[in-house]
Amino acid sequence: MLSTGVLVLGALCGAAFTPAVANRFGYALPEDKGLPHQVQYNGRDYRNHMTCAGAQWCEDAKTPEERARPYCTPRAGLGLSEGTGLMRVEDVFTLFGSSRPLFTAGAVSPGETATRVVVEASKDCYLTYDLVGGP
Repeated sequence: MLSTGVLVLGALCGAAFTPAVANRFGYALPEDKGLPHQVQYNGRDYRNHMTCAGAQWCEDAKTPEERARPYCTPRAGLGLSEGTGLMRVEDVFTLFGSSRPLFTAGAVSPGETATRVVVEASKDCYLTYDLVGGP
């Protein structure tokens, strides 16, 4: 017979793969469109309401126009000004998968807060996250 501890551990491990838990703690799930709706960088929260690690509430909240948009944007479509590149500053942890690179548009000076970060979902597929709460 299984002990209670093993059952609890199994339930906790299974819960880690749910969109609700991934969104709450800001990590990605290994599946396609597995990025959470919120990520953290430099002690601040950033959100993208177009993704939510596959949670149904996210899809239900989208307008018909938002549902018609592609999940991500190619690098050329990010609207970076000439000479401004993406600077890899951190990674978004992915449960049982490769971490996803997190970028800022250009260098951010010490003491400054980035108002937007970019996460690479897959090859030439990027999502932008906006700062929550203002600088």
